[in-house]
Formats: sequence, structure tokens, C-alpha cells
Amino acid sequence: MQKSYYNNAITGNSAMLATFSDRAELLRLFWPNIDFIQQFDKLLCGIYIKNINGSTVWLNDHRCDHSQEYLPDTNIIKSTVTNYFDGYRAVIYDFVHPDKDVLVRKCEIENLSNEPRELGFVVFSASADANPDVAGVMFDFKNEALLHYRSNNYISVYSDIPVCGFQLGNNANDAAVSTYLFGKDHIGMMKDAAVCWELGSFTKNQVKAFNLFISAAYSLKEGKALVRDCKNLGAAQLFSAAQKYWREYINGARQVNTGNGLLDDLYKRSLLVFKLMHDKKSGGLMAAPELDEYFTKCGRYAYCWGRDAAFITEALDKAGLNVFVDKFYNWAVAVQDEDGSWHQRYHMDGNLGPCWGLQIDETGTILWGMLNHYNYIKKAEFLHQVWDSVKAGAEFLKQFLDTDTGLPKPSFDLWEERLGEHAYSSAAVLAGLEAAAEIARILGKEDENSQSWKKTANNIKQSIINCFWKEDFNRFIRSVRVKLNGYGEEPSQNSVQLEVNVKGYVRDFTLEDWIVDVSLVGLCVPFEVFSADDEGMKNTVELVEQTLTSHGTGGIKRYENDSYIGGNPWVLTTLWVALYHVKTGNYGRAKEYLFWAANCKTELGLLPEQVNKETGRPEWVIPLTWSHAMFVQVLLELIDAGVL
Repeated sequence: MQKSYYNNAITGNSAMLATFSDRAELLRLFWPNIDFIQQFDKLLCGIYIKNINGSTVWLNDHRCDHSQEYLPDTNIIKSTVTNYFDGYRAVIYDFVHPDKDVLVRKCEIENLSNEPRELGFVVFSASADANPDVAGVMFDFKNEALLHYRSNNYISVYSDIPVCGFQLGNNANDAAVSTYLFGKDHIGMMKDAAVCWELGSFTKNQVKAFNLFISAAYSLKEGKALVRDCKNLGAAQLFSAAQKYWREYINGARQVNTGNGLLDDLYKRSLLVFKLMHDKKSGGLMAAPELDEYFTKCGRYAYCWGRDAAFITEALDKAGLNVFVDKFYNWAVAVQDEDGSWHQRYHMDGNLGPCWGLQIDETGTILWGMLNHYNYIKKAEFLHQVWDSVKAGAEFLKQFLDTDTGLPKPSFDLWEERLGEHAYSSAAVLAGLEAAAEIARILGKEDENSQSWKKTANNIKQSIINCFWKEDFNRFIRSVRVKLNGYGEEPSQNSVQLEVNVKGYVRDFTLEDWIVDVSLVGLCVPFEVFSADDEGMKNTVELVEQTLTSHGTGGIKRYENDSYIGGNPWVLTTLWVALYHVKTGNYGRAKEYLFWAANCKTELGLLPEQVNKETGRPEWVIPLTWSHAMFVQVLLELIDAGVL
């Protein structure tokens, strides 16, 4: 079943992640990790008027008015749904308990009619991607709960009042709309069901509470026990615990008070996003909540990339959330391949995600990030913990060199679109090798290997100058030996045939790619191959701004003629250039970019990946962790510089 691409709100507890539309519909529920399994194809909540056939109106119905916000300093979502036609309003507080894997929809339902009436609440649910041969659903009479199950996943849907009707399969959706549920079977091999509760009589303007719980467990017994536990605790106590948890989390991070509400609020919302995107079971950092699980527009987003993590961990360290960075690098050590490399992307549980090629900057970036984290925490025991991983990674990078160019061999660029030898990737590898050598020095483990890492890094820097610097044009270029046509012959006559693996397979590669790309900023930020005052960097960044600024809406695009989702400016790319200007002391320009990015937030304070180049509205992935990380980095850099 195709779902909305756009998340309006997210909540969770770093083990369970829930995403919602702007109409208060639960779009996706992920458990037992924040990227997998996606539990529901559909979960609809509605209100009906008792004894009136067909009176059910789903809360996401276009006939209802909707508004949504977060409670301050929390990941608790408040949605208000008003049905003026039928005369009632529902205020819903959505949250996940910090320690129990239960999503609570704490509702306050008000009768807006001048007449008394009896109302009921109904839920239709269909489990996701369930093979009909193994899908199961049952009604638990003892606990008054609907239960979807498969393998070691048991998802319970229930309230703290008695159920008045249920139906398993047999067109349960239409039955829920008609308000007549026929519970002839209490267990069956189907994926959908409906359940309803009577809320009793409402006088004019009377408000009554209704609480819906959706909990997850690994076994039937565990699931039933959790149902009873949540009912005994009650929604009010679970709500208080969640509210307290999030406010303590915010208070435990670095505090920011610029006096500008836009910036200060977005800073706190960014910290809250970081926590939801950190998998507490594994330590992985996720790029974004999944929005395209059927691969209709992209290659999916709910993975961990070392590339993103380089920027995210920097933001976490700057914000004082160092413990999450510790956990991430423990995760990184655990998932590293036996040859010392890291692959393109991973599931949160550490298993390899779907990949289409090696992306060598992932390996260089993680080594660089380990030293960068140490520079914040200054704990040698951390470096001791990762030392074996550092050695293996550095040795892999040292061997992964093109003897003709002196650069890292062809791999995919950071945008994952072109196979080649790239300036950004080369900078990441250089920085990774230098970091490994420095870690060896700090730990007193300098030897021939660590000296060779430093020597290799120096050689790569010279190769970067030789291959990417164009003196006559006073700029760096993006790539050499690159596949511009990934599916056939290169469009350029200026090409070369190269072996692509040890079995001797060859492909043709274009010798040089001059497309202006914001990733060239990576030669300075974050990898510091060249200083911000280097004339070549200055001229290249100036060219990036001249060429890639989106006219009308502002902001910086990824590269010339970018066609992905329309070729829009991105939040992270704009803030990337801002970080460069911070390093040069051009704080005015950096602040302009910072405020541009801050104003790209959604109404709930979430930063998107992109901004529509025509409308200026948030576009595509919401939220993108990398966008929030870049915002936090620029904000804190400007605060530390004393200009905010």
C-alpha cells in the first residue's frame, strides 16, 4: 500500500519510531529498531455516533480541520482534529514511553453539538508486508486487546476501557465505517482487523478521555504482560514519564540562549530529532525516518551512512551529547568488514544495507570521526577501544590507491551517483589516514605502519593538487576517471579504459569532470586538506556560490544540473558553505545562510532535506538528520565566535 512521502511529525523512544501525517494519521511504526520492521500498512482511527449506521469519520478525513504541534521541549505531538459537520473535536497527544515499547494516543474528545449524543471510537489496522500464509491476528478476550502477530513480532492495539466490538478480516475497513463489527472469529490468518469502544453519553461541550495503546513485544506472553502493565500504569502516568524524560534530556545538553526564538527553538528541536534518530539498541545513527520503502522515488533513507555520521557526530559532540557518539563508534567497530573497510550503508542492527558500490569516503570519514570525537572528550580509553579498528581501516585505505593517479581508486561519490576518483572522497581518505597516524602517536603506538599512513596521506594531498587543481581556471574540479554514464558508453571522447575489479572486468571512464559541486567545500570543511584562507579554496567556494545559488528562493544546490527531486537547493549544502564562511571569519554571510536554513523548517520545527525551488516550501525528506546536524554546527560555531 503506497503511503505519503511526507512526515509531518515523528515520535519514539530510540527503539520504536512512529511517523505521522499532518492529519494525525499514523503513517509508519518501526520496531524493534527504528528502521525495521515497519509494522502497519494502515492504522486508521475514527469516531462514530452510536446507532447511526455509517457514521464513522476517520480522523484523517478531509472534512475535518487539523492542526498539529509539539509540546515544548518534548517529542510529544499534540494534534487537534475538529469535525464541525458532525459536531465533535478530538485533541490527541501522541508519544512513546521512554522505557516501554508502547505508542500512546491520549485523546480528549469533546461534544460540540447542542444535543447530547453517544459516541464511540473505532480503529482499523492492517499489518505491513505480511505474507497471508503467515500473517496472524487475534482478539485477546482476557486483556481486551487486538493482536497482530508474525514470527517474533506481537503488536497489540487496545484501550483501558472494555471493547464493544471487533472483526478480523472479512472487509474489516467497511465494517468499521458501517459501525457494525461481526466478531465471529477470535483468531485468523489475515492481516487486517477492526475494533471499537463505546465512550458513553456526552452532554453539550462535555469532554471525555479515551486512551489508545499500541505496544510491541517479542512473544505472546511478553505482549500480554505489557498490555496489562500499560493499563495498570495508565496513560496519565505514561504521559508524565515521557514529558519528564524529554525535558531532562534537553536540560542535559549544552544550553543555548541567543535571544532569537527561531534559532533557540530549532536548536532544541534538533537535539530531540537526534535522540529519535539514534538507535538505543545498537548505537547506529539513522539518516532519516523511512518514507519510500517501495523504492518508487529513491533508494530509501532509513540507514546509517558513515558520511552522514561524520557531520552528525560533530554536532552531537558540540552539543554535549558525547555519550551517543561513544555508542555510535562502538557500533561502527562492530560493523566494520574484515578487510578494514566500511560499506556504503547499514541497517540499525548492524546488518549490511542494500548497496550499489563501494563508497570509500565512508571508511576515511569514520577514522577521521574517531579522532575528532577524542578531541572533544580527551579520553584515551576511547582510542584504545577503537585502535584495532583504526589499524584495519588505515591499512585498507593505504592499499586502496590508483597507482597511476595516486588517488583512491574509483568508488562512488558522496551523492552515490558516479563511480570515479573524486576530490571529496580523496579528502576523506587523506583525513582518515592522518587521523589514524595521530591516534597512533597519542597512544604511543607509532611504528612503520603509522608512518606509512602519514606518508600516504601526504602523497594523496599532492595527487589532489596534481589531479583536481586547474591553475589556468583558478579552481578545483570535482572528479577524474569518472563514469558519467553509469549504464553505457561515456558521453565524452576524452575517456580511458580501466579495470574495475580483480577479475579483470573493464569499463570506460571520462578523464575529467568539471561540474561545479558543493562537495568541493569538503577539501576544507570538514577535512582540512587546505585552509579556509587558501586562495584555491576561496576561488572554488566563490564559484560554488555563484553557480549553485538558487535564484528566487535562495539556498545552495548540490551541483550543476542536479535533477534529483527537481534539482532543489538543500539545507545541508547551504549550511556547509556557511561553515566555510565561519572559518574565514565572514560571519555575516554565515548568519545569512543560517537564517535561510532556519526559515526552511516545517511548522513543527523539522528541517527537510530540500526546499522547493519554486515555492520555498520544505521538500522531500522530513526530517533529515544531516540537515539538523549542520544547523547545530553553524549555530554553535557562531555562538562560540561571539557573533550570536
